Amino acid sequence: MRKNEVIKLDKEYINQAIELSKEADFPYGAIIVKDNKIIGSSNMNTPVTKSAFAHAELKAIENAIENLGGYLCAEGGKGATIYSSCEPCAMCMGAILYTGIDRLVYAATLEDSMKAVNDILVKADKVANACSNRAIEIVHELEREKAVKVIEDWGKINNN
Repeated sequence: MRKNEVIKLDKEYINQAIELSKEADFPYGAIIVKDNKIIGSSNMNTPVTKSAFAHAELKAIENAIENLGGYLCAEGGKGATIYSSCEPCAMCMGAILYTGIDRLVYAATLEDSMKAVNDILVKADKVANACSNRAIEIVHELEREKAVKVIEDWGKINNN
């Protein structure tokens, strides 16, 4: 696939993750794509208030595991890309690396999220660099402005 085709697909999929974030309880959305098919996604009602582990990336991974018949670990994630409306936190980045997913594309940064939602700031790159037995390509801040708007709008409504 040519680079401009990859960029076009990345924009299409990151925008789908951003759309999920608009309807979520918290302003985050994620999808996992393999062989140009969505194999996992967070749903619009990711219940973070019921579980500290119900982040969009983790929900997308769980959904992919269900859709693949209970398997997405190490080799199962090869060739897959996770698209997240926001840079994954350290916990989610660890799960992404564990699955063997070899590409991450995200929109907003953790700094963007800090302003409206929370104060977690362990960068995805730092976690990925510390995991020497897993290689992952990271595409930073694609369609960032769209995702930041969703986060800011959520913050205006929920932080009053």
